[in-house]
Amino acid sequence: MPAAPSPDAVRERAEVTHVEPPVYGLDEALWSAEDPETDCVGYGRVEAEAVGNLVAVVVEHGDDSPVGHVKLPGEVVERTWERDADGVLSRIGDLF
Repeated sequence: MPAAPSPDAVRERAEVTHVEPPVYGLDEALWSAEDPETDCVGYGRVEAEAVGNLVAVVVEHGDDSPVGHVKLPGEVVERTWERDADGVLSRIGDLF
C-alpha cells in the first residue's frame, strides 16, 4: 500500500470553493475542499475546517479505496452523488 500523502501536499493541491445557498438545499454558506487525485472532499463552515476535513479524509481513506470519501463535520461517508437517500448530499443539508 502506498504511503498516504503529506498534509501539506493535500493542502497544496486542494481545490477550495465557497458554496452559497440555495445549493444542496442549504440555508447557510459552506466551504468545500476537494482533492482531485483521490476524489475526496472535505466540507466545513469556514475554509480552514473544510481543508482540515479534506486532509483528514485523504490521510485516512485516500489511498485505500476505489471510491472517494467525504468528511463532513463529525463524520466520514463514501462519496455518493446520486440521489441515494443516505448519500452525502442528503446529509449536507442536515449539517449546515
